[in-house]
Amino acid sequence: MEKEHHGFIYGLLAAVSAAIIAVLIKLTAHVPTETLVFARFFIPAPFLFWIVIHKKIGLSWKKILHHLLRSLAGLTSMYCYFYAIKNLPLVNALTLSNTSPLFMPLIVLVWLKLVVSKWRYLALGIGFLGVIILLRPGNFHFNLGTMAGLGTGFFSALAYVTIRQLSKVESTETILAYYFLIATCITFFPMVAAWEPIPRPIDWVYILAMGIVSFIYQYVLTRSYTLVAATKVSTLGYLALVFGGLAGWWIFNEVPDLWVVMGSSLIILSAILALFDKTPAHRYGERH
Repeated sequence: MEKEHHGFIYGLLAAVSAAIIAVLIKLTAHVPTETLVFARFFIPAPFLFWIVIHKKIGLSWKKILHHLLRSLAGLTSMYCYFYAIKNLPLVNALTLSNTSPLFMPLIVLVWLKLVVSKWRYLALGIGFLGVIILLRPGNFHFNLGTMAGLGTGFFSALAYVTIRQLSKVESTETILAYYFLIATCITFFPMVAAWEPIPRPIDWVYILAMGIVSFIYQYVLTRSYTLVAATKVSTLGYLALVFGGLAGWWIFNEVPDLWVVMGSSLIILSAILALFDKTPAHRYGERH
């Protein structure tokens, strides 16, 4: 139980970090997405590999397919996320990008043949209602940015479930080492192809900060998913919407209205309900 509480603390830190990263992406919206995604992995890579060497963590090939799946799902989610942040209002982009809890039960059911509790579905339903209120369907315009936001949610859910499976045989540092190594190699080539000069010195500061915060985010996120069930801790990602909304109000003068407050309140309630759910996921057909 103590490990689970620690997992939720890590999840909360991940939500704060995600909001900070979103703000930094918004501040560098004119920089090519390919450059930002590469920087997100390249800048923190030395910190991670120092940890790997310091702790003498060995890398093996026994779970390479799982690591590839985790990396490709994470990368696809990352490109979708950067595109959504750049092309949608901050709160809308964060809202759509944090739909992973809505996809999680389906992925767990199809892949692992596990069914989550009714209490968890209630929590997810309340969170989904909060998402709908935030989006206000009457004023909602479906476009490529919207698809990218939803794609972020789906591929993030797939990556999170894979992390949970890998955590049974791999350490947090090993999972991160594989992810950053694979991601840095893959994102290098799109970055070169789309390269444009970055003349403003402040943009380099933003990019450096994004890389450092991204490392913190990735570490605490992976730790949370190694300590707590993916379908439960993923709900805490909704809290990034609240932090992002506050940042949008403070930095970009986006004053939240009543709908934002109502939606955020329901999202927080869904996270609390998931926090107190003690029922483990079970095989389909089993009674609990």
